[in-house]
Amino acid sequence: MAGRFFFAAALLAVHSFTPAFAAEDLSTITTAPKARRTPSSHHDLAKRQAATTYETTSPLPLTQYQYPYASVPYQVNPYPVGRGPQAGYNQCNSSTGGPTSECQTLIVNSIDDFCIWGSPVTDGLIGNVEAAVVAYCSKSGHGTRVMPEGTLTGVQFMKTSAYIQITGHLNQTGVGLASNDTGGELDPHGADLAGNPLGGLVYSSGLPTAKDNTTEIQAISWNNFVGSNIFCIKLCDNTITTPNYCENRIDLLGCDYNMPAAYVDGEFTSCEGDLQDVVGTYTSNGQSEFSNFYVASWLVVSSVFMYD
Repeated sequence: MAGRFFFAAALLAVHSFTPAFAAEDLSTITTAPKARRTPSSHHDLAKRQAATTYETTSPLPLTQYQYPYASVPYQVNPYPVGRGPQAGYNQCNSSTGGPTSECQTLIVNSIDDFCIWGSPVTDGLIGNVEAAVVAYCSKSGHGTRVMPEGTLTGVQFMKTSAYIQITGHLNQTGVGLASNDTGGELDPHGADLAGNPLGGLVYSSGLPTAKDNTTEIQAISWNNFVGSNIFCIKLCDNTITTPNYCENRIDLLGCDYNMPAAYVDGEFTSCEGDLQDVVGTYTSNGQSEFSNFYVASWLVVSSVFMYD
């Protein structure tokens, strides 16, 4: 057992996170508010996507909320259920932009126009604020916080036939994080499927099958790592669901493992790229294999939290 704890401790050292446990006392669960009526501007959308409208009495999985960019609701998850309600808002415009913005709608278009998730408070730790992270963008105009000059010190934008990916180096205090935070992952899933951040939406005009470079399209599958002054973010095209190039199960191992790239500090490059293997899968002599290291490490960490 001592060996298990030693190995788990080594893994925890490379990823900040707080294990979540279900409440045993059902009386502590907050009752959901009454259904919130969908504004008239959403009625047509509701007809097309009855299962994904936010007119519910409790939150749906975050990946089920799909909106045209012009029809984003004020909040995707306004319900005081579980970890809710949502800390910020999704309707972001000129009136919400600035250093105190609580915008939770992310835009990822190109090497000079993209956002990543950062802390809503100064010197935040991803492990503490993951449910409430807010958008920090490389330029103004999205109703978000803007990264101060000098935050980004090296960036690579890569577009493939299935996803877009931006990776690089940064001074992470520019996105609200403590300088020594080793960070973690944000994605639209989480243990409760409500996403980190809760209610966070992601849009892009640069997805592979986009018809033009101006219309913002919602990316349903995405993930973003930030910490140790490294960041990476990937948005998968909605038309390609198999294989899942935005796999998010291997969140203990960071950017280098999940989004291989050059990560050259001081360089800013934009390019087209070939499809990488699905995260955790490696090809050797024409044969694909899932990494046994990840399977073994995840089982060890899980056993530490499941058993005394």
